[in-house]
Amino acid sequence: MHNEIKLENEYKEYMLYLYELASVKYGDCSELDSLIQETLIALLVKQRSGDSVEHKKGFLATVLKNKYNEWLRRKYKNRIVSFESIDYCTESSDLEKIEDAEAKAEEYSAVRREIGRLISIYREVTVRHYIGGESIEEIASSLGISVGTVKTRLSSARKQIKEGITKMEKYSEISYKPKYLSIAIWGNSGLNGEPFSAIRGEIEQNILILAYESPLSIRNISESIGIPTAYIEPIVERLISAELMGKTSGGLVYTRIFIVGYESSFGDISAQEQLAKRHAKQIWMSANKQLIPIFETDRFKNMSEKQKATLCLFAIDSALQSVVSECSISKYAPALPPERKNGGRWYAYGTACENNSRRNIKYESSGPVSVSCFSESDNSFICRLQDKQSLFGTAHWAYNGFKYKLSLQAIARFYASLVPECSIAPNDNRVYDLVPDFEKLHIVKTDKNGKALLDIPYLPEEITQSLFYPAITRMYKGIIEFVRADLERLSNANKRRVPKHVDGSGHCETQWLLRAYPLAVMEEIVNQGLMPYNVEIGKTPIIFLSYKGD
Repeated sequence: MHNEIKLENEYKEYMLYLYELASVKYGDCSELDSLIQETLIALLVKQRSGDSVEHKKGFLATVLKNKYNEWLRRKYKNRIVSFESIDYCTESSDLEKIEDAEAKAEEYSAVRREIGRLISIYREVTVRHYIGGESIEEIASSLGISVGTVKTRLSSARKQIKEGITKMEKYSEISYKPKYLSIAIWGNSGLNGEPFSAIRGEIEQNILILAYESPLSIRNISESIGIPTAYIEPIVERLISAELMGKTSGGLVYTRIFIVGYESSFGDISAQEQLAKRHAKQIWMSANKQLIPIFETDRFKNMSEKQKATLCLFAIDSALQSVVSECSISKYAPALPPERKNGGRWYAYGTACENNSRRNIKYESSGPVSVSCFSESDNSFICRLQDKQSLFGTAHWAYNGFKYKLSLQAIARFYASLVPECSIAPNDNRVYDLVPDFEKLHIVKTDKNGKALLDIPYLPEEITQSLFYPAITRMYKGIIEFVRADLERLSNANKRRVPKHVDGSGHCETQWLLRAYPLAVMEEIVNQGLMPYNVEIGKTPIIFLSYKGD
């Protein structure tokens, strides 16, 4: 049994070899399948007669050449014509035939490409019948379908292959110039990190982009992206399973997440900047008023000027993020994102760009990323880090460039360990080697003795909960009263067209239309000199740490 399987696999390999050879050299032969079968039979007969064949592929190439020459003899009335003996052709008509055959050879090589573009139900019967040599009856029995179904699929496959090699090349620009898609979610990811874990690279990203505007067949996606359907199908199925894509009753697939171009993901930047200039003074007055209880604490008074400025910026940013969220929410917005079968509860949003550099718009930001640390012994609170990447300073985007890869929890513990009244130690001592890197980011500084000091604002959790967060809430309520009309007017004037098959398409109409506004306001507050603390834009990362005091 083992020998039979080995022999079968060996002959499948030889068949593929002969088809590849024939498609290049003997593409004009209308009886190519028969010639290849006869060539394989010649090898089988020779082996079973006891004759040794040392170089089997060389033997097969010679036999196929002879078989082809015999076919040419019949076709051209016994005049010997072959690519290797072209000098013996004396009539121009013969030369034209050979030239035509060489031209067609390229088409036959394209057949293999087109087979790869067939979806699985057509590809399987084609490979089995034309490459594996199985009869229609054998295929029907093996797959559990009728003979008529096999014939129909073979006919459809032949039609698709013919169309593929006679029409113009179908690869789109995306096949050689892929786009990049970054994903964000509203809510909580699934048990296995869905939806982020389902997107493993550029192929998944570009499939989602391709199927965003309207449903497509998997073959369409294969042709556009330039990858055989056999490889595209399992990727699409994984995206469907992760609920990033869906499938119509007719077998077309579509993208379920909202996608917008990078530049347009910021909305009308000029209009937001104009509003920021108009609103900046009143927003600062509101922020200053609500933060007075914090200003009066000894904790705040003992902060450096940079720490005070950073704390104010963090509070303003937090309040403004809530403001723009409410002012850009459509009437279709749900109270919560939907529950997912993987245990998550989320809506996903994608930003597409032409290259992976991005970050060429100054209002590009990320976060604040919030991470909490708890004691392993009693699960009690240790610290909470809120870390925002923005034009005011580089933060978590830079951490991946460090010599050591540390988790945000490890970095949060390190920051907390630098608070004088904390008795917290880092859980990874390699972090001390990174002090110069944190210095360059203006997060840590060293004194004249080389001791590392925290250069970002920090407050005990008790003060954070009782004074700081309530101040931000009051700030938000005060700001939204006088900016709501302007922001809603701007948001409604720039609603996006979102395909109906996108999850939550209604509320996505106003998604990210005010994305630049919070940072534009904060920049205006600094540039207009409204804040009494010195702020160096680019050297004041918006990071805030709360911790459990002793």
